[in-house]
Amino acid sequence: MLRKRFVITVGDARVGKSTASRLLLDLYAKYKLNVRAFYHGYRNKLSMYQTENFKIDRLGFSRGDSDRLLLDLEMFPNTEVLLTDMPGQNFPEFKAFEKDISLIENLNCLGYRVTFLHPISHRKDCVEDYLKELCDYFGNEVDYAIAKNHYFGDQFPYYEGSQIQAKIKNLNGLELVLSNLHTQCYQKVEDAALPYSKAVLPESSLNVIDRSIVFNWMENFLTSITSNDTASNYFGLNIKQLHFKQLKSASASVSVSETLQTNSFNQLPFSPNESETEKW
Repeated sequence: MLRKRFVITVGDARVGKSTASRLLLDLYAKYKLNVRAFYHGYRNKLSMYQTENFKIDRLGFSRGDSDRLLLDLEMFPNTEVLLTDMPGQNFPEFKAFEKDISLIENLNCLGYRVTFLHPISHRKDCVEDYLKELCDYFGNEVDYAIAKNHYFGDQFPYYEGSQIQAKIKNLNGLELVLSNLHTQCYQKVEDAALPYSKAVLPESSLNVIDRSIVFNWMENFLTSITSNDTASNYFGLNIKQLHFKQLKSASASVSVSETLQTNSFNQLPFSPNESETEKW
């Protein structure tokens, strides 16, 4: 059964949570999903995506915040994906919040399944403390996607081969790789204050080499999601992809029917225009 998704980026401080959230917003914009995005704390690190017709709101951990969220979802059921970027320091507060209002249970009743996207680095505390606590608390009530952030290197000694990795696999967790983006190039993108999909366009302040590097970095991560059925499901793409397949199938049927009719009347063969190349 296809379900709507509430994607929450979690993890220790400075492991790439906001970076992962921005990449997902680019993906959702490409597929034209109906998305609501939120941030916690006092810094809106997703603000540049408001230009992509995303409304970025602050979501607190009070009962009033939860009531407004759940009422909005009930009133506007066409929302396909919710995405929130949560600072690492807020997890104890989030656990108390979830327990107090039964957030996961209420979201399930509204047709949403939670996915935790957890970037990790080489550090011990982000795995043995934060990730372990997350899995121990939520268990199989949610889905997990682990993003190995190669910005910090390609070795993850406290995760690979560990009991935590085994537990993630037993919970049908997903592992992704976020490849390294050179520090200077990453800073240029930050200074541009643009969505990643806009930073790779010729009108951005980045030079052609940097744009190419950022494009390939972004494309590698997003393709690892769209080419994987489990990842597509966990991040809420299956709903839209199913619609695309249905439209493509319907279009193909119409095209075949028109061709048969054309040939039957001995008219010139129909030659459809080539579809435009898909652009970010």
